[in-house]
Amino acid sequence: MLKNYIKVALVNLRKHKAFSFINIIGLAIGIACCVLITSYVFHELSYDRYHAKADRIYRLHSDLKISGDHLRIPKSSPPIGKYLVENYPEVLSAVRFRGPMRLPVRSREKLYYVNRFFFADNSVFEMFDFRLIKGNPQTVLKAASTCVITEDTAKKYFSDEEPIGKVLNVNNDWDLTVTGIVKNIPGNSHFGFDMLCSFETYAQENKRDMQYWLSINNYTYILLQEGYDGKLLEQKFPAMVEKIIGQMLKYVKGEYLLTLMPLTKIHLHSNLMQEIAGNSDMTYVYIFSVIALFILAIACINFMNLSTARSANRAREVGLRKVLGANRRKIIVQFLAESVFTSLISLIIGLFLFEMALPLFRSLSGVELRINYTASPWLIPSLIGLAVLVGLAAGSYPAFFLSSFQPVRVLKGIFKSGIGNARFRSVLVIVQFTISVVLIAGTFIVFNQLNYMKNKRLGFQKEQVVVIPISDESTLESLRPLRAELSRHNEIVSVAAASHVPGETTYFNPYIPEGYSLEEMQYMGGLDVDHEFIPTMGIEMAAGRNFSADLQTDMEQSCIINETAAKKFGWDKPVGKTIREMTESAKARETTVIGVVKDFHFESLHKQISPLFISYTAHAINSLCVRITSDNIPKTLAFLGEKISQFDPHRPFEYAFLDDSFDAQYRSEERLGRIFSYFSILAIFIACLGLFGLASFTAEQRTKEIGIRKVLGATVSGIIVLLSKEFTKWVLIANAIAWPLAYYFSNKWLQSFAYRTNITLMTFLFAAIISFLIALLTVSYQALKAATANPVKSLRYE
Repeated sequence: MLKNYIKVALVNLRKHKAFSFINIIGLAIGIACCVLITSYVFHELSYDRYHAKADRIYRLHSDLKISGDHLRIPKSSPPIGKYLVENYPEVLSAVRFRGPMRLPVRSREKLYYVNRFFFADNSVFEMFDFRLIKGNPQTVLKAASTCVITEDTAKKYFSDEEPIGKVLNVNNDWDLTVTGIVKNIPGNSHFGFDMLCSFETYAQENKRDMQYWLSINNYTYILLQEGYDGKLLEQKFPAMVEKIIGQMLKYVKGEYLLTLMPLTKIHLHSNLMQEIAGNSDMTYVYIFSVIALFILAIACINFMNLSTARSANRAREVGLRKVLGANRRKIIVQFLAESVFTSLISLIIGLFLFEMALPLFRSLSGVELRINYTASPWLIPSLIGLAVLVGLAAGSYPAFFLSSFQPVRVLKGIFKSGIGNARFRSVLVIVQFTISVVLIAGTFIVFNQLNYMKNKRLGFQKEQVVVIPISDESTLESLRPLRAELSRHNEIVSVAAASHVPGETTYFNPYIPEGYSLEEMQYMGGLDVDHEFIPTMGIEMAAGRNFSADLQTDMEQSCIINETAAKKFGWDKPVGKTIREMTESAKARETTVIGVVKDFHFESLHKQISPLFISYTAHAINSLCVRITSDNIPKTLAFLGEKISQFDPHRPFEYAFLDDSFDAQYRSEERLGRIFSYFSILAIFIACLGLFGLASFTAEQRTKEIGIRKVLGATVSGIIVLLSKEFTKWVLIANAIAWPLAYYFSNKWLQSFAYRTNITLMTFLFAAIISFLIALLTVSYQALKAATANPVKSLRYE
């Protein structure tokens, strides 16, 4: 029986080559997209699950409220991990990470930057399954001045030499002995590292910080007993906080809440300030999952549409089968078997398309997907199951519809497909184009938002600024000769120094503005600069003046704030007001406001502009900002490299253009836009395949009608309009349904941006025009072909 079904399926595929091609290619593309996006979704959901104890590992998060300021970060204080292990038996171990830092590391003549440098506790290899190739996991990070490096880092510094026991100099500060080599961190980790230094190294230099409960600057992970619910431990945190720092919080009228984030949820559910690395978002997983279903649905709708449209051609076959004794169940099984067979062919082609698309998807998403078809025993059955499911879903309606024909009526030649059948096809086409228009409109809105973010006036000039990292020990005094040397170059406009540059996260400190008490201290972002920073960045003054190198009091005793800070403090005339900066020694450094800068976007447009405190200081200078002209940029960069290397020989010369690094904050949105555009094109292509097939069938069914109309004087243009009118009506209805859906989902996505573009009517009009033109072009070919046919041929036997 099965053999007979396959034979019949092959005969029908060969007999109707065009329709078979459309069905198979449409389903193949749909299956390829579904497999591709499903692989991506599983990759996103697999983050950190390779750790054997992943379900028992949690990260501590801090939620701090003081004087109306709300700070939520994935960090906690240095002593908390040890305290939990010693006082709560359900907590088996704790690991602290401090970083990531980008530091110069030297091994004899080799000097490179290590991008992901962390301090970490020795218990890291007890908790996490980072695989040590060499070294004892119990002791590799126990002693001060020891480090563990990855395979790639070891190869970079030592080539084929034995790295264990070798010494690496970090930041011209620490000499660290290599005690372990760890396998490269898997890509599906929420953070990775190139080098781990023993936390004891940091602790010995910062003993006071190790006991300070409000020094919230470490990432702390804890391991719970097997079967213990993290929520139970969370319920004990308020009492612990009250016991240890309750009096201090009452004094400053603050609240401090500790929460636990499961390790396996960090990548998709944690997007706080100061994340250890950039995370994804569960919203994108939902979006891509829906897109996969949409495209697969469009392909299935094509199959249903073309199968029901061809019902008249197979009506006599069904009638003869019933006369010869076939019951309805057998006919249903036959048509479903044909559908599943077609789907299995599509699966094979779809998997080929999937493999071909992997490099493109990798370049679009930044995610490297690999499928080992033999490693997972469930994979092949799952793919076959998907093809069977698609075949059954796509073939169900045609099978039940075709099997319902009455043999007497069919064999007498009085069969008509019926209004209901045509209406069903209309609904399916409308659904296809509704999905396509939603994707097109969504693509436009994503790119509009990207364009808005890249072109919005930021309050500073990011173009033609070269950012160069310099040593942490650098002071403004030692920078003066370098500035003078660089300024001699004709293409260098100005040179400034700063602790942070736009696009980076500033430090976050408590301050006491004039008129506020200690209990009412306010939190602000902090930025250390020199007197050239504000003019070099093109930041405008709203009131007062900039720092001056000629006034000694400006150094350490003066400050500049932004307009947002002045508004927050209720200051109409902020110049001359004082602000006390709180330090860990509990002493307050008093500064006088000498100027107010106009608000500028230091961080991405995802965030509101926050209060900013700018000080003129000789310490914590991490970057040079060099504004250059657009003439002979390579020569200018070579000059910068030569002079910087003379000034700072302990670091390799590296640079970045500020506009590139600032725009890099929007890479996830750029990826989303590119992926949206590609899948929109695929959705439209599959929908048009179906529309092309339906137009071909319609033209074929109305051949004699067209012939009569031409004999009676109908023009070619009139016939084209006649055949195209119905299809364009469907597309217009699809747009009417798609617009509110696209608006709702796009508006919801835009809510994640503090500053966003407006959703205008033009966006939807463009989507409508594109869908309408594509549909018209698809249908017009068949309409023109039918309209220009010789009516004699169609009416010869009438």
